[in-house]
Amino acid sequence: MVGRGAEALLEREDEISQLRRAVGDSWDGVGRLVLIEGPAGIGKTSLVAAAREMSAEVGMNVRAARGAELEQSFAFGVVRQLFDSLLAGTGDAQRGRWLTGAAELAAPLFDPRAAMEEPDGDAIYPRLHGLYWLCSNISRERPLALLIDDAQWADEPSLAFLGFLARRLEELPILLAAAIRVVEADAPESLQALRVDPAAHFLKPRGLSADSIKQVLSGQIGGEVQERFARACHEATAGNPFLVGELVRELQEGGVAPLDANAAEIGTLVPQRVADAVLARLRRVSPSAPSLARALAILGDGASVRHAAALAEVDEQTAIETAAAMRAGNLLGDEGGLSFAHPIIRAAIYHSVLPAERPALHAQAARLLHERGATPERIAAQILLADEIREPWMAEQLRLAAASALALGAPRSAASYLQRALALEPDDSDRAPLLARLGHAEVLAGLPEAEEHLWAAVHFAGDADERAEVAIELAQLFKYTARAPRAVELLSDLPPAKESALNERVQTEILSAALISDTAHELLADRLAALKPPAGYARSDRERLELVVVAFERLLANRPKGDLLELLARAGPGPAWTEERILLPPGLITAAAMLSYCDQLDEAEALCNAVIERSRKRGSPTSLSIALPLRAQLAYRRGDLSDALADAEAAFQLASDAGAASDALGLNPLATIANVAVEQQRADSELQELLARTDRTLDRDTLHVNLTLQARARLLLALGRAREALDQLLEFARLPPTFATRTPAFIAWRSDAALIMHHLGDRAEAERLAAEEVALAQQMGAPRAIGIALRAHGLVQDPSSIEVLREAARVLERSPARLEHARALVDLGATMRRTGERAASRTPLRDGHDLAVLCGAARLAERARQEIAASGARAAPVGTRGVASLTPSERRVAELAAQGSTNRDIAQTLFITEKTVETHLGHVYDKLGVRSRHSLRDLLPQPDARASPTFG
Repeated sequence: MVGRGAEALLEREDEISQLRRAVGDSWDGVGRLVLIEGPAGIGKTSLVAAAREMSAEVGMNVRAARGAELEQSFAFGVVRQLFDSLLAGTGDAQRGRWLTGAAELAAPLFDPRAAMEEPDGDAIYPRLHGLYWLCSNISRERPLALLIDDAQWADEPSLAFLGFLARRLEELPILLAAAIRVVEADAPESLQALRVDPAAHFLKPRGLSADSIKQVLSGQIGGEVQERFARACHEATAGNPFLVGELVRELQEGGVAPLDANAAEIGTLVPQRVADAVLARLRRVSPSAPSLARALAILGDGASVRHAAALAEVDEQTAIETAAAMRAGNLLGDEGGLSFAHPIIRAAIYHSVLPAERPALHAQAARLLHERGATPERIAAQILLADEIREPWMAEQLRLAAASALALGAPRSAASYLQRALALEPDDSDRAPLLARLGHAEVLAGLPEAEEHLWAAVHFAGDADERAEVAIELAQLFKYTARAPRAVELLSDLPPAKESALNERVQTEILSAALISDTAHELLADRLAALKPPAGYARSDRERLELVVVAFERLLANRPKGDLLELLARAGPGPAWTEERILLPPGLITAAAMLSYCDQLDEAEALCNAVIERSRKRGSPTSLSIALPLRAQLAYRRGDLSDALADAEAAFQLASDAGAASDALGLNPLATIANVAVEQQRADSELQELLARTDRTLDRDTLHVNLTLQARARLLLALGRAREALDQLLEFARLPPTFATRTPAFIAWRSDAALIMHHLGDRAEAERLAAEEVALAQQMGAPRAIGIALRAHGLVQDPSSIEVLREAARVLERSPARLEHARALVDLGATMRRTGERAASRTPLRDGHDLAVLCGAARLAERARQEIAASGARAAPVGTRGVASLTPSERRVAELAAQGSTNRDIAQTLFITEKTVETHLGHVYDKLGVRSRHSLRDLLPQPDARASPTFG
């Protein structure tokens, strides 16, 4: 006997089994992502309910939510459904434990008053990071099940969180299960990303068979169900469980017996027929049911009885009784508040309201919610659907909703509210601040309309100060989108502001454009030529930037490194670069980069670390995505390939999350990933993929092109395509004059090109180019650059010069560039072997081999082993033991562990996962020959508090 509603789980044994397995894995600490996908009515909700029951049975902390069409603009609406009641229903101590550490970044999501006091969020990242740690904290006490029905209607910030969590799920005791309709091509990117997650396990329930439908009919109508009648029911519903249930109700109410003679009466259960049946059932429930259902369809699922009753114009007691009757008739679900039993029911009722009538009803709902003190977001959701209806209070509610959304890191939602507010604001005098706010939200959301609205805000600005504020934001947009010359032109045309600090900011923005764009540099040529560095130490952001710009000019002229370091020392001592008030001071990243070109890697890393630490503390993905790629390059220059890869991959993920994987924010870390892949001797298929991912139209106006060109050349060379690699490197000679990088301290492209030319037989040009690089490197004076140039020059001479190679190795030994030192040693040893010094060659070969192994440079280590074997000896044992063998990341983790930090504390401090901490500690224990963190205290000196960086 099959009871009512059981049709949804018929023929679902396989899906139930897979859900049970996912629940078990999650309970055991291996998180699982399950996506239940299919058309409306196929039984997704029933499978979510089954997952809920299974999770509760084993003792998981079960949290459920449901997406709603009307609430897609409500930032983090689904997330709030998941956690609001849990956090509200617990004591302060418990709530404090859950929202401790990095999870505190999520706290404003659950406290509207706190959210309104937050500054504008820098995109969405800090909230996602906080929510991840909230889930981690909750699941530590009891495994967590997060179940979302109708996820295709979830708001974008919530979808972004689901994707963020899914990518980090495996190491947490969390089940994440979401039901989604078949995803269309125009679905939100965050939903598409969730679907293509490699860890996603799909359940795709099919329609019921004719036999199962026959079983349902027999159980609910009774008597023998004849074959042709059952087949007709199957054809009418296509086996859709929801439609089967609706058909059974129709048959019961019409007194139709399941006989073959009645098969012709079945027909096809088209949407209109379903809608008519639902409306007929409503009328039979009670006289007030249609109006209450219509009010609920307008307000959206989860509405309170009080609000629904007021909109339906019935008293609350009548509404309560009517809602109970609607639940008994399977029209409403059992969730808190009022919610329809199925989206199809809500759609049928909503679409029964004439389109011309809906805006007025939504305006009425907005008015009601406003009068009764609802949150601005709920009011705004109704205003968005009220079309052209205007009321004086509406624009202010939209502004408040936008402010809340911005504070929570949901700028796309804020933009939709402000766009509507703009349409309600006819007075030009009020449009400028609204346009500026809208443009600001669109900048954060990465929407293309930002430029248009910020230009309009500049035009409508009421005074010079307001115009300068907006123009600075527009100029920053131009700079971040590789249009720095437009930023210079815009800001140069501004009238002076009344406030001197604003004028200072304008001049700082203009000057900083010269650091990132060749064209902007040319536009500012006269100003740069006349620029005199301030005397003494910098006393302001502008003076600090002026010192950096003058140092940059000296770098472009390939002046001695001491000239650069003297200026940078005056820009950077004391708290100047690292004070808390400024997240990313103008010129800081350029200063750090120039320090690295001068081989001051520790000082450069200190600056990057200061920015990264503040960015993580304050949740700023923008500054993090700028500082992480540079720190990755520092690690690569040092020869710490694992650290370089970790930072580069984290930066690329940030760029991808921001939709900027193909821009400079994505290409910079991708260049480091490519370089590391070559050194680690990754498979050709992986190198081919990286080559394809870096195949972009490169903007030759910026410095970013240099890293990508060199990385592509190295990929091509590793793939055996030497001629194409050389073509890439010779592009440097065709770059704009400013950023053609005369100095090899930045990119040693001449050395790379000379080695390929020599290989291809153009030996004279190879020697000329290598000699030019040696002269330039010695003029600038950075040991790494000199050593690289000497190595290339020694190799392209005919025959190769052992003395030049020996000098290259000596110079590089004095530099922090371990990988380049290893390369020079291997080349020295190989050349000595080829010239008959087989026994003597083994020392540099073994030293180079051990250094290469320490760096993780598998390609170079393999070549060294081959050369050692060719010398008639065996490769020395790999020297990867002791404190000196730890990579900087391993060292950071080990030091924190030695100080007593837990894995969890370390993960939050370093912005990595606990699994990564465990991996690093495993390597540390192995290299140091210990078994626990307690032994680390004796082996590792406790780090001193790091002072503000000084240079020179």
